[in-house]
Amino acid sequence: MKLTDNYISKIKHLDKDQFFSMPGVEGLTLQVYKHPSKSKTWFYQYRPKGKYPVRLKIGSYEELGINKAVTRAKKLSNDIFMGKDPYEIRQTFKGENTLGEQLIESYKSILTPIRYAPSTIATVKNIFSSYIFRKTKDPKIRELFTQLDNIQHQKVSSITNNQIRKFHQVMGARTPRQANLFVEYLRMLFNIWIERGITNNQPCQIKKEDKFEEKEYLDFLREDEIDRVRSIIIQKDEKTGRFLGSHYKKHKLSVVACALIAYQLFSSRRTRSEASKIQWSMIRDGLVPTLKLEKTKTSKKNKKTDFAMGDDELDVIRTIKRDRLNNPKSKFYYPPEDPRFDYVFPSATYGRNIGSGRTAKCLYLVDVDKTWKKVLLLAGVKRKLKHYALRHTHATQLLRSTGNLKLVADTLGITIKQASKYSKTQHEDVIEGKNKAFKQEDKTTTLKNII
Repeated sequence: MKLTDNYISKIKHLDKDQFFSMPGVEGLTLQVYKHPSKSKTWFYQYRPKGKYPVRLKIGSYEELGINKAVTRAKKLSNDIFMGKDPYEIRQTFKGENTLGEQLIESYKSILTPIRYAPSTIATVKNIFSSYIFRKTKDPKIRELFTQLDNIQHQKVSSITNNQIRKFHQVMGARTPRQANLFVEYLRMLFNIWIERGITNNQPCQIKKEDKFEEKEYLDFLREDEIDRVRSIIIQKDEKTGRFLGSHYKKHKLSVVACALIAYQLFSSRRTRSEASKIQWSMIRDGLVPTLKLEKTKTSKKNKKTDFAMGDDELDVIRTIKRDRLNNPKSKFYYPPEDPRFDYVFPSATYGRNIGSGRTAKCLYLVDVDKTWKKVLLLAGVKRKLKHYALRHTHATQLLRSTGNLKLVADTLGITIKQASKYSKTQHEDVIEGKNKAFKQEDKTTTLKNII
């Protein structure tokens, strides 16, 4: 079918990119980006002799329409046939974006919630905002600007490998992880820009061995601490089997936050991307209870979507279910017409004014840091443990009880190599192990046998 304005106007933005070829004009395609993007863009694709296909962006549909796009495609085809550089040709159609301009454009079309987790998008934007756009008040970061080129105003094709290396080195002296992420995310964007024909430049060529060694956070609750924490976050009414409201009220604890913490401790699920978002439809409480996760960091690692649920995490889920059942006063219950009805860990702040004219839009609980700090205090844990220690605790306990790295990797949705880090021990574990190994036993029987 020949593409017409009427036909193109009716094309809807689905959950994946769509591609339409223009009959009679070889190489000309219209890409309709997936929702929530509203972009429709013309590309010209060709294959240089002995090389991979190249896609050149020649303009948006809104800007060019059909006739201009056809004209430019035919001119490109002729110029390429005559041996001209297609990237130089493209610049005659449209002036090249600066790095800053291209990043802003990519925020709308590439860094979308459908493709990346909100936390990932926030991290990317925060790093680029601080170091490329220089929108930071941190005096320590601003001190570094004298050593770095202001690359936001440079054309995308003019960014050099030396400039990116300098960013990596200077940032790494202060924050090794952010330096590595800076290069990783920028390389990802440049690869997409190359694929879309925006540039043929890839300046982020830093080898794996040249990246900074990141200080790994790996701390966890000890066994005695687990018991104390458990007694704080899980208190049930003996008669009803529901959460004991008086306990949480007495200690000024959010029962929903405590339940989420308990679930993470027993399941190893990540907070924002996995545990917080769980809906009742994702839980299969059958003969083999499972949790179905899709499009998460865990599922990406090993392409696994179904995760078995143990007794402890299942008990938390069942207690929540019991608590909300026919109980309008439950902190876990919202009526069916409320969008929070489907979530296991609903947010109490949804719809409320959070200042500066903003309204809380998240349907599920995300931030449990305040509750976590209070729980540690009540449990007598004096060490400063991040909330992420729950995942490490689960993995460590699982490895101690089974000795099976494959099981740990499968449970957490990571590789065996990544799981091996949980085999590290604390000083207390070493002392306990040594004492057990060389503990004096009654050797009378053995001596008699020898004699």
